Amino acid sequence: MMGDQIGSSKLIVLLAIVTLLSFCSPASSFAFLPRVSRTDDAVIIDFDGVGYAPSYQGKTLYGQIVDPRFVPLPSFNPYPMTYRHQEQTPNGWIYSYGYPTPLALEDVLPVRQTAATQCGIGPVMPASRALTSERIAGGISARKNAWPFIVALKKSDDSLFCSGTLISDTRVLLAAQCLEKMSLLELSGVTVLVGMFLTDQSDVQMTRRISKLFLHRQYNAATYANDIAIIVMDAPVVLSRSVATACLPVASTDPDQFVDQDAIILGWGGGTENDGDVVPFPNLQQAKVSIWSNGDCKGDETAGRYVTENTTCITSATGDKFTCTPADVGGPVVILPSPGSWTVVGINSYTKDCATSGLKTRVSAYRAWINLYMTMA
Repeated sequence: MMGDQIGSSKLIVLLAIVTLLSFCSPASSFAFLPRVSRTDDAVIIDFDGVGYAPSYQGKTLYGQIVDPRFVPLPSFNPYPMTYRHQEQTPNGWIYSYGYPTPLALEDVLPVRQTAATQCGIGPVMPASRALTSERIAGGISARKNAWPFIVALKKSDDSLFCSGTLISDTRVLLAAQCLEKMSLLELSGVTVLVGMFLTDQSDVQMTRRISKLFLHRQYNAATYANDIAIIVMDAPVVLSRSVATACLPVASTDPDQFVDQDAIILGWGGGTENDGDVVPFPNLQQAKVSIWSNGDCKGDETAGRYVTENTTCITSATGDKFTCTPADVGGPVVILPSPGSWTVVGINSYTKDCATSGLKTRVSAYRAWINLYMTMA
């Protein structure tokens, strides 16, 4: 009898071990990791269909139509009870755990796509102003909803760490350095904040997660070469009067394509506290700058050593307008070549210690790359 009990106990223990191993085996755990592949010019990280990015198609897990502005968090995010902690109101769903209350419906009504509204919605070119040495630095507060194509990125701890530019209803253009050093787990926790104006995130109009990520394969963290990436969001954003895409420039091999043109830099910048740390402003900042020639930029003591034919530089006549904090990295430099067509010509890349000149990835040099990964499923 005792022998039978010992044998049964051993069998139970053995079954428990086998079951545990089956859950922990590489084959089973791999199903919850994104697929990573490479092409000649990109590293592709694909979360879709591997336990992270659900097939959205306008429905929840329960098949119910939901407010398209807020996509439910994936099942293994830090707040796994989000599906249960929500309340339906006449204006949509209210999500707990930091997801903001949706705006009034009239603020996010979809707009009919016409030639005038497909890309580049924004204000008239802001006038030059005498500014103090504040940070976007050196900028002024933007008007709410004036720049509908800039987005912010946050980590799972709610900290803002980069900006980006909406270039389609599913894709965000930004710097590779924003995401290149993050682990796959950290990437799974990144949220794209669309329509944000305030850094307290209380007015975010839509939230999305990463479904797929294209990082330029030749990105060099030491030289900032090929500092470009594209995020594919897990559901299309709703285009409206306050959420729209920026236009893209025509392809060009001329590094001085836009030299001496006025441009606008955007970001949440920052002021300087007593301890010397640069902190974000409470709301989006804008500053008027000029596109600098690559020849002149090569002589700059900070950015000059990183200048290539695929970069561009900006400068400020007053010397006090520049991108500064990590939240500004990846954000846009835009010009207005014609009314109603704000065009992203640069991606904020390198600005050492809030220097007054800044190295930007030149978007027109990467149009073929962008076109390829704008359409790749």
